[in-house]
Amino acid sequence: MFANGMYKKILTNGIYKKILTNGIYKRILSALVIVAVMLSFAGCGSRSENSYTVYYLNIDKTAIVTVDVELNSNKLDDIIEELIELLSTDTNSVEYFKTIPTDVTVRECKVSNGNLIIDFSPQYNNLKGEAEILTRSAIAKTMLQVEGVNLVSFYVSGKPMTDEAGNVLTPLSNDSFLDDYGNASSFKVKKEVSLYYATSTGEDLICEKKVIDVDERVQLADVVLEYLRKKPETENAQVAIPEDTMIVNTSVSDGVCYVTLDSTLLTEKSDISSKAIIYSIVNSLCDSADVKSVVIKTTNTNDATQQDYLDLTGTYVSDKSMVVATNVISEM
Repeated sequence: MFANGMYKKILTNGIYKKILTNGIYKRILSALVIVAVMLSFAGCGSRSENSYTVYYLNIDKTAIVTVDVELNSNKLDDIIEELIELLSTDTNSVEYFKTIPTDVTVRECKVSNGNLIIDFSPQYNNLKGEAEILTRSAIAKTMLQVEGVNLVSFYVSGKPMTDEAGNVLTPLSNDSFLDDYGNASSFKVKKEVSLYYATSTGEDLICEKKVIDVDERVQLADVVLEYLRKKPETENAQVAIPEDTMIVNTSVSDGVCYVTLDSTLLTEKSDISSKAIIYSIVNSLCDSADVKSVVIKTTNTNDATQQDYLDLTGTYVSDKSMVVATNVISEM
């Protein structure tokens, strides 16, 4: 159909409230609402049979933005090629990016018995964590609108795409996504969590107990880590994790929570002790996310570290020896 090419893309419009539920990934992406940017179409009534929605990534690559487009093509192969071009073309917007990165090319697309196989260049493997999952889900959601496409399979250099454990990724279908338009509240539950923050000196920990609203579709470890990045309500407590540290990926298996953070954890100078940083994360996850131990990794271990004593090797279990106070903000 087409191979070894650079393809164009556009985007706009949208509220994306879908959650990827592919069984290969144990983590579930939280649905984020993106400001809708409406496209102007003549006679804004019912959509024509050439109308499609293209799914793009927001500027932070943390959520998906939808854009309604009119295609010129009518044949199956031509529609697929035109959508790939849209997904691959730079946008003029400062609010969202093209879905397929510049250095990634689509080597081949072919449909077999309703299964669309998309074969990417090896640069696709540079995508990691949430960015990869969002990219794959955005591509699949775009292509699954095409009549005759019931599944989307992802290949790299002619071989089926695999997860970090080497398992072949299951093809995505419309059943792989959960719509939550207008029903977000039905997934909310109350959860009591214990969050550990650094003291004002940065040497010890303060536990802050509170009740929070949790979306049951979102992995609890992700929620806990996000709360640890927010300013605590307790006086003389402070966030232990360096301010610009980003959460790249989390997964839970057999009671062990695997946390991958970006290298800012190591490279950003901090007045918080290394032990306080580690056990802010470990104690919070063990107490609140139903895990027994935690493994912490960073994305680039070659970066020069400002945390001379921050040893991230091995598996950590909860250690309350640094906790000097517990403040109950709210109870169940």
